[in-house]
Amino acid sequence: MRTSDLFALALGNYSRSRLRSTLTTLGVAIGTALVVLLIALATGAEDNVKRSIFSIGDLRLVTVQPFQPGATGLSAVPRTIGDDFVAKFKAIPHAESVYRQYDAPLGTLLEGGEDAAIRPQGIEAGAPVDRGDLLAGRHLEPNEHAVAVIPGNLARFVAATPDAVIGRKVTLRLGGAVKLGSTRISGSGTPRDYVVTVVGVFDEQASQTSVRIPLDDALLAGAENRGLTPDAVRQITGYSGVAIESEDSQYVADVVKAVQELGFSAFSLKQVIEQIDKGFGVFRGILAGIGGVALLVAAIGIANTMVMAVLERTREIGIMKAVGASPRDIRAIFLSEAALVGAFGGIIGLVLGILGGRAIELVIRSLNPQSNPAPIFVVDLPLALGAMGLALLVSLVAGFLPSRRAMRMSALSALRYE
Repeated sequence: MRTSDLFALALGNYSRSRLRSTLTTLGVAIGTALVVLLIALATGAEDNVKRSIFSIGDLRLVTVQPFQPGATGLSAVPRTIGDDFVAKFKAIPHAESVYRQYDAPLGTLLEGGEDAAIRPQGIEAGAPVDRGDLLAGRHLEPNEHAVAVIPGNLARFVAATPDAVIGRKVTLRLGGAVKLGSTRISGSGTPRDYVVTVVGVFDEQASQTSVRIPLDDALLAGAENRGLTPDAVRQITGYSGVAIESEDSQYVADVVKAVQELGFSAFSLKQVIEQIDKGFGVFRGILAGIGGVALLVAAIGIANTMVMAVLERTREIGIMKAVGASPRDIRAIFLSEAALVGAFGGIIGLVLGILGGRAIELVIRSLNPQSNPAPIFVVDLPLALGAMGLALLVSLVAGFLPSRRAMRMSALSALRYE
């Protein structure tokens, strides 16, 4: 039997019992819509979480901390990151660049008064922390001294706009007592004042207290606070941390492992992304299972419809076999009818799922308005094709046994059936 004839016959049989076929198709559509809706919402949630993480930093970046590998909280055992280990970090395969960081003593921005607490970060020019978030001015440059890049909230103590702050001289008082919110911290050493020129203003969303200054200036401030020399600080205290950029994100795991083998704790956003992928993979599986239950119920409905169709058309089956239809043709006819239920149900379910997701997204956006909201409901091509394919597969599986029963039916018994 030709495919076109088979399709026409199956479509005619599908239309014969319109109410029953429509109800069965709606069962498949509801199950498909539920699968699309749940998985699309899970995908949108995962994309939003990843987008937030991507905004924090580069996936190629590995942050080295002065602690033993895996050490956290009170169990953390400190280690010193000296220049000798920095050289070893630079020698790690696929480590493209290494940036040192030293946190100077806490202090205040005198122009802001007691409430303008600051955490001076001594960094090298081009460091990952000093990229892409400028409101005005520029980042730190090599071989600079007595300059700073400050957050926008502190810049407002100095001038009305970020642009007006650029080029202004401000005083950083480092050491001694510092007020953080309502808490006063006694601090360390004798307070010292450092006059710096503001060369840049960055978005305070990154940090409201961090002030970026040249690494050598931070080492000098730390040394004077403790009565040491910068070289002594490098040897005794070491750097506060190191940022390693790998050549590509695919090498991050190797770089992390190499750092840990050197005896230091290492962290990468790529590790977080991988854990998120695993977690959301399980989450999507659970949601797909919930939608699958609805499709299972629909499959029972399809099987019932096909069984009834076989019983109602027993004499018809006998006539077809008597005029030369093969058992394979009989099976193909009933499987085609089941496939039509799955195809129509899959298409309708996909449309219903998309419309339902858009409606949910509109409600969420109205309850949580944002200036630039990210997509909440994400239906990509693999999900659409997968949902329709699943509906078709469920329908074929549900129609297999009834079609097999029709195929194996005796022509003589079928003709004698009342």
